[in-house]
Amino acid sequence: MPLPLEGVRVIEMGQLLAVPYLCKLMADMGAEIVRFESLTRLDPHRTSVFYENVAEEDFYNKAANFHDQNRNKLGFTLDLDAKGGQRLFQALVAISDVFCENFTPRVMNNFKMEYDDLRKIRPDIIMLSSTGYGYSGPWGNYGAVGPTVEASSGLIHVSGYQNAPPVLAEIPYTDFVGAEHGLFAVMSALLYRARTGKGQFIDLSQQASQVAIAPEPVLDYLANGRETPSGGSQDHSTMAPYGIFPCHAEKEEGLVGEVDRWIAISISTNEEWLGLCRAMGNPAWATASAYSDELSRWRHRQELNRRIAEWTQAQEAMPLMERLQAEGVAAGVALTNKDVLFNKHLRERGFFRVIHHQDVTRMPPIPYAGLPWRFPEAPLPPDRVAATLGEHNRYVIAEMLGWPESELKTLEKEGAIGWKPISYPRPRPVGVDVLLAQSRIAGYDLSYKERIAREYGL
Repeated sequence: MPLPLEGVRVIEMGQLLAVPYLCKLMADMGAEIVRFESLTRLDPHRTSVFYENVAEEDFYNKAANFHDQNRNKLGFTLDLDAKGGQRLFQALVAISDVFCENFTPRVMNNFKMEYDDLRKIRPDIIMLSSTGYGYSGPWGNYGAVGPTVEASSGLIHVSGYQNAPPVLAEIPYTDFVGAEHGLFAVMSALLYRARTGKGQFIDLSQQASQVAIAPEPVLDYLANGRETPSGGSQDHSTMAPYGIFPCHAEKEEGLVGEVDRWIAISISTNEEWLGLCRAMGNPAWATASAYSDELSRWRHRQELNRRIAEWTQAQEAMPLMERLQAEGVAAGVALTNKDVLFNKHLRERGFFRVIHHQDVTRMPPIPYAGLPWRFPEAPLPPDRVAATLGEHNRYVIAEMLGWPESELKTLEKEGAIGWKPISYPRPRPVGVDVLLAQSRIAGYDLSYKERIAREYGL
């Protein structure tokens, strides 16, 4: 049984996450992704999170973020401003099925790479434009990154703590939401083309994607005229107890710094409340009339949450979660990045895939996040590492397009392709001790290499 997207060729012109993650998902389902990038404006993911926190001369091939988002793709360099750049891009469009990009409409118009331009080259081309605010409207040409879209979608207004400023997530949440909506749209367009022979332009707004999956505050205003306060995460309109509760802090051997532990608990029924009481050892205070039913518990939720917190802060987080779940209580430990990597549930399901890097990167094999869904009857997706800068220049030009080898030298001379960044400053990562002192990290593990190698059999 082949992978679902085998035989589909996609051109990717993306940076950071919104389109690279979308195309990574397609690559994991068998699509051939041809990703091009500039030598003068590197993808920011090539300039951050370096293995061993060291940025060497060829730092752009050693960034873990880039390897994570661009596995299973062909990579070549292309300067659209150079003499031969447009000629090369148009030749690729002619032999491809989908073109995905996440630049502003202004950029695409300047390069004459809008949908009407592309379908003159290939009439049935599918083009996805993933922008912050869509291809039209007053904000159409506004620049956008994850935090700005989280703000403009209303997401950060309902994040954080009560009576406190909004809080941004550590990751650009809306990029991933837009990418997954984009995947659905591209798959739908491919199905439409298979039936009709016609291409499609997909105008994806990352702002609208986020609003679409979090409509509750909007609907509350529509139905009741109420404005949602900031920091709704510590309260719920019907459930109590409900929230994030402190657990016993942990100090691990080899870890510099101390990791706070937290657990999420939510109770929606009397049965769940009784299960929580059993886990707590049926304390006498839990029998008070103030906690006798759902409405009473909700009315006294602040006092109740304080009592729960007094109990949880003496508990070890993971054993507590398992005990609560055994009693039918919805509970989940707030896993750290390290916890997630070594989580036995994810490991048993084969979620993390070990990828072997090219020798030039001087990086050992590393486990990366895989597909969030499974096709039990299909083969596993490929495990090709992300391309080094310009790695597939020759393959794309000579093998895929069938151009003579002489074109490689011509395009390089014209500045359209290359293998090294042009006048790009080397990043200078901040040392982990400085990051710890500035509270920008919770700690760091001195034995992380040995732990990864042991857990993943490397």
